[in-house]
Amino acid sequence: MLTAIRRGDDQAANHQANLIPPDFLATQPDAYEPYYILRERVIDRVYDQNVGYWEPSLEGLAHPSRTDRTELLVNYLGVSEAQVLKAADQLAADGKYAMAAELIATAEPKFPNSEALKRTKRFAYLKLMEKNQNTDPFKFIIYSKGR
Repeated sequence: MLTAIRRGDDQAANHQANLIPPDFLATQPDAYEPYYILRERVIDRVYDQNVGYWEPSLEGLAHPSRTDRTELLVNYLGVSEAQVLKAADQLAADGKYAMAAELIATAEPKFPNSEALKRTKRFAYLKLMEKNQNTDPFKFIIYSKGR
């Protein structure tokens, strides 16, 4: 992981790399399940300790709010409710449920009465719960509250 950090990989890339310490399964098979459950928190901690407050991509320097992101999406880019739904459906079809949920949560304030957005958001969170139900109790609990 430290090699990836020095290379400039962002935090998401480290999570997607599915890092497991060398020979971990061979030498400590009983520790695999607890490690797997806490793996993302370990990656976050090591990353934060080595990168600091400001990530290489300059994240952390500015703090746009959800309202700012909503305004960017709808007011400045002119994205409609139908376009948000189409993009969220495509993300879900590609298995990118977290991105779909984030997109909907960002657009929701501009379309607060949209039943279609609520249904699509619920579907994304249900899929995230399903994905994490056996491996990450923390995410499962948080996603169950997001529906």
